[in-house]
Amino acid sequence: MPSHTPTQKAAIQQFIGITNAKESAAAKQLKNNNWNLQNAVNAFYQSSNASSTPSHAEQSLNKLFDRYRENAKEEPDSIGVQGCMHYLGDLGLSLEEPVVLAVLTELDAPTMGELARKGFVEGWKELR
Repeated sequence: MPSHTPTQKAAIQQFIGITNAKESAAAKQLKNNNWNLQNAVNAFYQSSNASSTPSHAEQSLNKLFDRYRENAKEEPDSIGVQGCMHYLGDLGLSLEEPVVLAVLTELDAPTMGELARKGFVEGWKELR
């Protein structure tokens, strides 16, 4: 494996944490996207949709969704405010950025700072 800078190693770990991808896939996707985490994550899910069966993409997105749920027993299909803030932070987004509104709109967020499973999974699948 090629040597990576500490910043690149951190980006690889963030990418793995967000996508559950293997380290080699994370490094490749990040390198192909000039080490931009957000672009690499988007490209990863777009390529999963293009080259895999939809069930694989859905499975990955559902696993990702589950990582940010706060109350899995009572609200299995909902990410609350804290989980949403954590997710957006992992994407490298600050809540003050206008792009957050676009992301939440694309993911069909029921309210500001909350995400529903269906909107999350379908929203990322449709973004190509």
